[in-house]
Amino acid sequence: MTTEFAFDNQIMVLDGRVLEIFHRDTEESLRYHVAFLRVSGQPHGDGFKVRLGRASGDDGIVGGCRWKMTATQFAEFREFVALAMAARDNGPQA
Repeated sequence: MTTEFAFDNQIMVLDGRVLEIFHRDTEESLRYHVAFLRVSGQPHGDGFKVRLGRASGDDGIVGGCRWKMTATQFAEFREFVALAMAARDNGPQA
């Protein structure tokens, strides 16, 4: 199952257990296996500061992307990321 989330100049694609981030202005993309993915979102003003990248230690994030999102954008992003976390937590499908 492939699911997409578009934000600013980026499109995030969840294809099974791989999340890939494409940016309109570059030829490069970022790829994360859901087993190594970590996401954080902190309230900031009337929106949220969001970070997505490779999990490090108990709660650290290395590399990845940082965004500022409105509450509406963050709610949609959380729905998308919940699918990635479910893919991680449910393990590989046979």
